[in-house]
Amino acid sequence: MARARAREERFVSTPRFFVAVPCTPGAEIALGEADSHHLATVLRATPGDRIVVIDGRAAWDADIASVTARAVLVRVLGETAEEPGELPGRIHVLQALCKGPKFDGVVEKTVELGAASIVPVRFERSETEGGATKVERWRRIAHAAARQSRRRTVPPVEEVVDARAALARFATAMPLIVAWERAPRESLTIAVERCIGVSEFAAAIGPEGSFTDDEIAFARELGATLVSLGPTTLRTETAAAALIAAIAARCGWW
Repeated sequence: MARARAREERFVSTPRFFVAVPCTPGAEIALGEADSHHLATVLRATPGDRIVVIDGRAAWDADIASVTARAVLVRVLGETAEEPGELPGRIHVLQALCKGPKFDGVVEKTVELGAASIVPVRFERSETEGGATKVERWRRIAHAAARQSRRRTVPPVEEVVDARAALARFATAMPLIVAWERAPRESLTIAVERCIGVSEFAAAIGPEGSFTDDEIAFARELGATLVSLGPTTLRTETAAAALIAAIAARCGWW
C-alpha cells in the first residue's frame, strides 16, 4: 500500500512537459524555451533531476542532462507506468463565447475533464468577440491544463467560428448534443445512453442569454439532441464541465 502510494505521489508531483518529437529510451531531447525557462528559473532544476515528457503517444521518465536559462536537455529513460489521463471517447466542446475571463475557465476545466477539442462559437447572443490574441491565450491555458491533468495530448483550441458553421460541421460527422434549459428533464440520461459505445461526439453550450429560437430550430434540423442539465440554471462557463462529467460517469468512463 505504501509503495503504491509513493509511486502515485511521484507521478503527480514530477514535473511534466510535452515534446514535439517521438521519444525512445536513450534519446536526448531539447525542451522548448518556455519549458526550459520554467525548469531552470522557477523549479531551479539541476542535472540529474527527474521529469516526465509526453510525446503525444505515451509518457516517458527522463532525467535532465544539462540546464541553462533558455535550453534544457533531457535524456529519455523509459515509458512510465502511470495510467493515461484520457477518456475512452472523444468529446468536442462547442462553447459559446463569453466575456471576461470566463472562457479561460471553460478551457481549463474542460481540458482537465478530458475534452478532445474546444471550439469557440459565436452565437447570436454571445457576449464578446474572440480575437487572435485571445485564441493564443486559450491555447496556452489548454497546454498548461493538459500537463497538470496528466493528459497524453494537448486538446486543440480552434479559431472562433459562427454558430451555424460549427453546428453543421459537427452534426454531419458525429452525434451532436445541445445543452438547452427547456429540454425535458430526462433528456440527458436518454441521450447519453444512446451514446454508450460511440467513440466521438460533440457537445454545444450556448451563451448566457441562451440560444435563439432560430438556432434551436437549426440544431433540430441537423438532427441534434437537445438535453437538460438539471433543475438548476447553470452559467455558460459551468455547463460544459457539468456535461462532460455527466457523460463520463454515465458511460462508465470514470
